[in-house]
Order: sequence, then C-alpha cells, then structure tokens
Amino acid sequence: MGIVIAAPHRPPLPHPHAFPSAGSSSRSQQFLQPSRSGGRAPPALPLAPAPGTATAMAGRGDRYYTYTELLAIARRFRQNPNELMISWILRVYDQGGQALSLSSGELALLGDLTGDAVFNYHCKTLRGDCKTLLAWLLLAWRRRWESFLHFEATELPFRPWTTMEEGIQLVRELGMLDWIYREPLLPEPAGLAPEDLTFTQGLQRRLLTAAPSELRLSLVSLLVKGMTVLEAVMEIQTIADVGLLWRQSQPSRAKLMLGPNPTRKDLMGWLLSHGVPKERVDKQPTKVLLELYIKEAKRSRGHAPYGLGEEQPPPPPYSDQACGEEPPVRHD
Repeated sequence: MGIVIAAPHRPPLPHPHAFPSAGSSSRSQQFLQPSRSGGRAPPALPLAPAPGTATAMAGRGDRYYTYTELLAIARRFRQNPNELMISWILRVYDQGGQALSLSSGELALLGDLTGDAVFNYHCKTLRGDCKTLLAWLLLAWRRRWESFLHFEATELPFRPWTTMEEGIQLVRELGMLDWIYREPLLPEPAGLAPEDLTFTQGLQRRLLTAAPSELRLSLVSLLVKGMTVLEAVMEIQTIADVGLLWRQSQPSRAKLMLGPNPTRKDLMGWLLSHGVPKERVDKQPTKVLLELYIKEAKRSRGHAPYGLGEEQPPPPPYSDQACGEEPPVRHD
C-alpha cells in the first residue's frame, strides 16, 4: 500500500512541544526535532495513518511523524553492514529506542531495519497501540527467536575477544539477551535495566569460553556469584587497569604493570618489589598471587616507580595513601 499524502490546503502542524498532554511527552523530542524555518514546522505535511491505526493514533494526543522524520528514524536505527543482531539491538537500546513512541503503522513505514528477512517480516505484521521503538522490536525479536537457546543456536557462538572494549561489549550483549527474554515481555521504564541484571554463571561461562586462554585465570578470580552485569563490566575494566588485558588504545602507565599472562615468577617478583611482605607470597598458589597482584596494582596505580639511586622505600602495602601524589624531590 502506498503512502497517502494529506490534502495540500492543510496548514503545517505546530511544533510537538505545543501539545502539553501526557501523550505528547512520550514522543521522542530528543533525537528527531523537525527542521525549523522561522520558528515554524517545515511545510512537509503529515502522513495519513494506515487503515486500522487512526483510532489509536488519534487517542494519544500527539501528531503524526512527517515523512522526513520517519526517514531520519530509519537511518538512525538501521542495522549496519556486518553488525551482529545482538550488537544492533543493544545499540538501539543505547541510542534511545525506549524514548521513541511509534504506532504500528509508523513502524511499518520505517521499512526494513535489519538484514534478517524473517525479523523484518515480523516487524511489519505487528499490530497494536503505540509503543516505544524498542518495545516493538522486542516483540518481533521474541517471534523470530523464541528463547535465548534458540538465538544462541542460530546466531552464535560469540566472537572471541582480546581487548577490554571487546570484553565489555560481550558482557553487555549477554546481559541484553538475558534482559530480552525476561518476563514480562515488555519491561516497564522503571524496571531493571540490562546492566542491573545478575550476570549469571551461565553468562559467565559464555564470557570465559570466548576469552583469551591466558586471561581465564584472572577472570575466574574476579567473576563471582551474584554480581550484576555492570559489576562484570567494572571487573573487566579493573584487569585492564592493572595491565592484565590490553586496551585498543593502550595507556602509557601499562608499562608499569606486568601485562597479560604473567608467570608465577613474574607475580612474585612484582609483589615483592612493591612492598608486599614475603610471607604473604611465599608458597602461595598462582591464583592467590594473581589476586594479590590485582589488589596491589589497583592501589598503586598511577605511582611512578622509584629510581635505582633513590633510597626512599616503597609505600607500605595496602595503605590508604592517596594516588597521584609526586614523591618528594631530593636535593643532594
């Protein structure tokens, strides 16, 4: 069915902020403001609603999107080439898909948003009252992939990751998938965000499977039962901060750390040189030494090491000394 343009003698619509009703506040003014000409909306006329949607749209106290605005929405939220479906739906969430209200007719006018033909078909067959863009897409998602395991069997395994940024992206994608398949189907705005969900042992196992082999010991010591997705993100940032995981743009301070995959000898030497008592490291298994290293490296991060000719001892281990202070200048 083609797009029906309203009669040309109708005046332009006022700016959406002119509608003070509660319904108007549900529309996204953050991303898609109409172009302005002398403070008035552009002369582009509103699209006539598709059959069966006029009643729902008229009852929400808001205007229709113009054709230009619908094109802008489609461009913003269309899947990029080579972008995974889970990466795409996470991007829709990150870019405000929960703040953009659409009717089912407007959703259909966006056209194909992804490269998955079956998913696109389900989007076009959705009917109902106005919902956010993300809510519509989650409905289509659950029709396309009925469960986490169904999606995992057809779209995964996840790509291996080697940097902090890739690890954080995978943690968030796993959390997003878990969030999609929670009940009720459409989470309330005041409900839990994907980052608030528990990063379950099943999700942790998937993260470890895709991790570099030399990093798994570090991750096992940091990923604990009951932690949230956000806390898992913070732990990956921690192991990058102490040099056990590379960043895409490696900071210069990482040269002060051991780097990925340290040996037992490396760990003992580093800990002893940074003031950890010998009795705390002697005869300890590698896992314990690694945990001590992470703790001490976090504490001392930002301090430059003392020169070979300096007599000043290292700061006491596990002290509350503030980070970033310069050592006193000696004048011999």
